[in-house]
Amino acid sequence: MRSSEIAGIAKAQRVTRAVIHDVAETVAAGDTERAVAERLEAGFARAGVRAWLHTPYAWFGERTRFAGFHHWEPDALPGERRLAEGEMFILDAAPFVEGHPADYAYSGALGPSTEHLEMRHALEALKSRIVQLARTATTGAELFEATGAAVREGGFEVVHHLYPAAVLGHRFDGLPRWIKRLPRIGWGFQPPLVAGYALALFRHALTGTRYPFINDVARERPQGVFAIEPHLARKDCGAKFESILVVDGDETRWLDPGLFGDVEG
Repeated sequence: MRSSEIAGIAKAQRVTRAVIHDVAETVAAGDTERAVAERLEAGFARAGVRAWLHTPYAWFGERTRFAGFHHWEPDALPGERRLAEGEMFILDAAPFVEGHPADYAYSGALGPSTEHLEMRHALEALKSRIVQLARTATTGAELFEATGAAVREGGFEVVHHLYPAAVLGHRFDGLPRWIKRLPRIGWGFQPPLVAGYALALFRHALTGTRYPFINDVARERPQGVFAIEPHLARKDCGAKFESILVVDGDETRWLDPGLFGDVEG
């Protein structure tokens, strides 16, 4: 694994974190998901972003736990749901920055929220635990199941199994550089994401190259650079983080060890 590739991903993640945190500070009562997603897009445009794995998502209230999601898209796309005082929100975006992928998510609340505070504490504990679990897991499926068990032990429901391919994580290293030149099509998942992971799955089936996901059918030990996105819920609220985990030989570490902290690279 090249240190330059990790450094490029870390820089992309720092840019993405900065834009999302800046917009999170502007979220106000009455905002729609679409309006906040458009502010995210504008922030990324100012940062020089021109290509995406997926465009920005904004989920408010009960949608933070994917309530009413039957099909990923269009159900997950930002809509006209308005945010009210005390409600939770999630912002998530995956741009390319100078040819390197990023994927970062932030969970916040508009005003004081005991539920949000409890979920933040749970996510902090989970983030610390995942890096330990990843060091000992013999397969991606084992890491997936152990993470889900940790969520349930904390008294929460597991939401990340509702993502496409039921992913807890997806590989970032080894994505072909040419895919970022594929044209954008609307909102949500973009051709680089679809083509990149379709190609990775094809190569895995044909030649046995590494499986690109951490989910319940991943039969190899995780190895590489992964975007990890555990998502938990209680009642009508959900929360998540999305951070980069490096698993390289005996080294297993987060690029951003804090819950929503600085990216170290």
